[in-house]
Formats: sequence, structure tokens, C-alpha cells
Amino acid sequence: MKTRFTVLFSLLIVLALVLGACAPATPAPTEPPATQAPTEVPPTAVPPTLEPTTPANPTLILATTTSTQDSGLLDVLIPLFESETGYTVQTVAVGSGQAMQMGQDGNADVLLVHSPSAEKTFMTDGWGR
Repeated sequence: MKTRFTVLFSLLIVLALVLGACAPATPAPTEPPATQAPTEVPPTAVPPTLEPTTPANPTLILATTTSTQDSGLLDVLIPLFESETGYTVQTVAVGSGQAMQMGQDGNADVLLVHSPSAEKTFMTDGWGR
């Protein structure tokens, strides 16, 4: 029992020391030297709130892989993108090869695929940017 108490007490001491070392130090307030006038801090500029503007062609066709569509990721990202940009996104879930073919044929505006070697060829051949 005494050994158990000693171990527990030792662990509490170590924990207190670790937590004490992690606590933020509170710096002492500093005052400007008496010979120097305090400097004024300019007010922080507040960026204007940007409202989405409706693009000339507000519909984007996203050719994506079925695995990305099935993951639920687009269910989160697309509403955010639409609300921030004013675009409407229509998704078409196909394989990587089919998505890249849609891009080459001009039937998709944005591609989300996962075939690195085919993607390199797609870009090298000038189909994307």
C-alpha cells in the first residue's frame, strides 16, 4: 500500500511539473520609455465581405471518379463552392479515363481523377491547364 501511494504521489508531482512547464508565461507589462511618445496603432482594416456574383455561364460540369462521388466529399465541398462563387456544379461520376475523355471532348469543365500517368499525358498533350 505504501509503495502504491509513493508511486501515485510521484506521478502527481511529475504531472504537476509537466503542466506547470506547459503553462503560458504572462509577460510583465512594458511601458514606453519616458523620452519617447507612445506610438499610435492604426485601426485594423476590415476586408469587405465579398458577395458571389453570378458568372456569365454559371454552370460547371465536374467529371469525377465514382469513388470520389461515393466518398461524400463532394456533398461537403460543392455547396461551399457554390455559395462562395455563384457557380452551380453538375457532377458526372465516371472512371478516370472517361472523365479525361469528357474533358478532351469539351463535355466537362473540371476533372477530378486519380490516374497520375494518364493525367501527365493529358496535360502534356495540351488538354488541360
